Amino acid sequence: MNIFISPFKNRFIMKISNAAVLLISGFTIGAITGLLLAPQEGIKSRKKLMKRAKKYKETLEGKAHEYKNKAEDIKDNIAGAASDIKRRFS
Repeated sequence: MNIFISPFKNRFIMKISNAAVLLISGFTIGAITGLLLAPQEGIKSRKKLMKRAKKYKETLEGKAHEYKNKAEDIKDNIAGAASDIKRRFS
């Protein structure tokens, strides 16, 4: 197993991450705009908006936790590789 991430893979991962963030942001903005402009009573629209906002918040918190764990794994891999290299050249 190769513990090093090539610069090309790293750039690819960053592009995918950026695209995912933009996609989620665009979807969220579109959903909020659609709810606000929908021909419903204000109370119904606000309730629906709050329900969806809570759902998106939970989803984003889950994704944030997932990405935090991935970042910690990468950090641990790098620390392990650095200690291996240090041990080999010491």
